[in-house]
Amino acid sequence: MAFDLPPAIMGISHSSIFLASAACVLLVSGIVWQQICVCAPEWIKELDALGQPRKQKLARTAVVCGGSISGTIVARVLADHFDRVVLIDPELDDIQKPKTRILQYNASHILLSLFADGARRLWPSFDTEMRAAGGRLVSADIQLHYSGIPVPAPHWDYPTGCFPTSLGMRRSEAQKALYGLLIQHPTSAKITVLPGTVRGVEPSEDRASIRSVVVRLPDGTHTTVDEVGLLVDCTGATQAGMKWLGSAGYSLPNNLRCSYKPNIRYATICFSVFPALESRLPIPQSPNGRLSEYAFVPHFTYGLSVTALFKLDNNKIQLMLTSSEDNLPRTVPEIIPYMSSIRGHAPFPSWLVETVELLCEHCPEPSFDNIKIPDQSYVKWHSVLAGTLPSNFIAVGDSNLQLNPVHGQGFAKAMLNAITLNSLLHSLDSGLHNLPRDFSARYFKNNAVRTEGLWDATRLHDYGALTCEPMIGESRNTGRLVRWFEVKLLTAATKHKDVAAALWRVRNLIAGESALLAPTILWKVLWTGSRF
Repeated sequence: MAFDLPPAIMGISHSSIFLASAACVLLVSGIVWQQICVCAPEWIKELDALGQPRKQKLARTAVVCGGSISGTIVARVLADHFDRVVLIDPELDDIQKPKTRILQYNASHILLSLFADGARRLWPSFDTEMRAAGGRLVSADIQLHYSGIPVPAPHWDYPTGCFPTSLGMRRSEAQKALYGLLIQHPTSAKITVLPGTVRGVEPSEDRASIRSVVVRLPDGTHTTVDEVGLLVDCTGATQAGMKWLGSAGYSLPNNLRCSYKPNIRYATICFSVFPALESRLPIPQSPNGRLSEYAFVPHFTYGLSVTALFKLDNNKIQLMLTSSEDNLPRTVPEIIPYMSSIRGHAPFPSWLVETVELLCEHCPEPSFDNIKIPDQSYVKWHSVLAGTLPSNFIAVGDSNLQLNPVHGQGFAKAMLNAITLNSLLHSLDSGLHNLPRDFSARYFKNNAVRTEGLWDATRLHDYGALTCEPMIGESRNTGRLVRWFEVKLLTAATKHKDVAAALWRVRNLIAGESALLAPTILWKVLWTGSRF
């Protein structure tokens, strides 16, 4: 029996059917890809596990080497997992004394929202204690202006008063307050603070793990911390873990550490502002405050400079200025002339210049903290052959990966490391006496997946500046396509709210980089003509 097809169907060619089928496949693929791109990254899903104690603690002692921000966070995390935690740092005998080993101790910092979100889970009283120390809990909006053109934060995506918040506070004061939270927390009974410097490590007989840590005390004597369950390098830019393992006989590849020279200096000028003057400053008002009152980032062809104004703790206002030359202001009369030399696609707003003029005229002599940013480096521990590293050694924060601090991601990166460590420890079976042989490798692999993109993005951005010296094997042409896309992305963010929202979330580490490749975002980026 023959079946006659309707005339409408008979008229459809095979090519038309193919095109229709292909269109359906592309549509479905696009929808699936969109959902994949906008899905929250794993570390956001793992945030709620921070601060949750392990039911059965791991045996032996967790040793944290370095008591700065990373060390403080890690010590708090490990107190939920180990019976005993030892925190070693030569400057912990008096937390009120200025820290001489931290280059940026008095320099401007931006504390992105991921840092505050994690800290609130580790310390439920975080907001209360930070306010008591003078800190400001403000909206996580830095008022970014790329080459003078505003790139908005997505306040429209949140109900009034619900925009993500973070901490506006000087690093010197935030560090003291965090340490206070650490030693006041109920888990502090498990934490021993040991003022001293790690001088070396001793491996186990089979060299599969670190057995003990040798510490030089302030009086010059030495002591040993035995029964090490986990050793965490939090020595920052020193990246001392390579030296410890090398001296202990572990074979490390020659190219383990890679670095480049951004060649940037920056000045932090800190004003003490009395209330009567603050009320006169022409700074635009914000109902929930802001992390930065204004942040100017020039197109990279103008250099790697940043100009930013911050209202911080205890009536302090900081002005941040950066340069590729040794020409930053060191006295008040030099400030305005230097600012007038900064170029972009749009000038500073008049209120910013007027505010700085009033601060210079009416405040007591401000403090100047001028520093040269050192080489930025990445110790690629994840590239070491399996079984080469001791199973109980990891590195957190700048000990693993240094990012150019003008990008403001250091605190958030340390919290991301802590989230990764905490999740891995929670995944271990109960009743373990030693960490699994692949623990170190798993940590570094997981961490690299989450942070290597930060290294690539900031490094390749910096290569756009004439004064930057790329890492060995690369040139300033490396990353040209990335910089082209960056400029297109920033242009689109000035014109399209959804692009601005995606960029802000990626910048604050609450969305993965894939959010910028979602079809609804990508096509706007590619089809928007660049204004820079």
